[in-house]
Amino acid sequence: MKLLTAIKRSKNKDSNAFQVLFELFYSDVYKTSYFITQDFSLAEDATQEAFCKAFQKLDTLREFNKFGSWIKTIAARCAIDIMRKRQHFTVVEDFAQFSQDNYVNSLPQLLPENELEKNELKSCIKRAIYDLNPIYRQVIVMKYFLNLTSQEIADALDLPVGTVKSRLFRALNQLKISLQDENNSLGKEESLQ
Repeated sequence: MKLLTAIKRSKNKDSNAFQVLFELFYSDVYKTSYFITQDFSLAEDATQEAFCKAFQKLDTLREFNKFGSWIKTIAARCAIDIMRKRQHFTVVEDFAQFSQDNYVNSLPQLLPENELEKNELKSCIKRAIYDLNPIYRQVIVMKYFLNLTSQEIADALDLPVGTVKSRLFRALNQLKISLQDENNSLGKEESLQ
């Protein structure tokens, strides 16, 4: 069954067609949920909730070719809601396993002797992202790890696009400052040695 056919039939409440969509997108939706919750059980709950909401709201999907982004956005929102209910917010330990397109992995291939530098850079970026305020961390994850547009993030979080852009701008500035501070402290350590 083709994707568009499955979506159209699912819109008519065909549970078999929705099962096809579930099987096609389960892995991506689960990864999105786990990416935010860092807990297998909570990710499973968020994934299940995301598919239930998607099935109920499928008639609101206007562009069928964006089903994957749409369901992952719902999953991110469900995972964030679950984390809010639990009164804490955690981000995944290893970003690399969720996005092959992130900045560090897209760097030119380093020589083997420079692999340590690449790992150190990953660690610095991870630490800087973890140190962000959760509202800034949230938009960074959605923009750069889930590859959502500002409009998609705004829709998912029920925020104006301007607020999303403002949060992204502030988050990127904080990351820049944090990484510059990290770089400066590394430079001081090297000069002491």
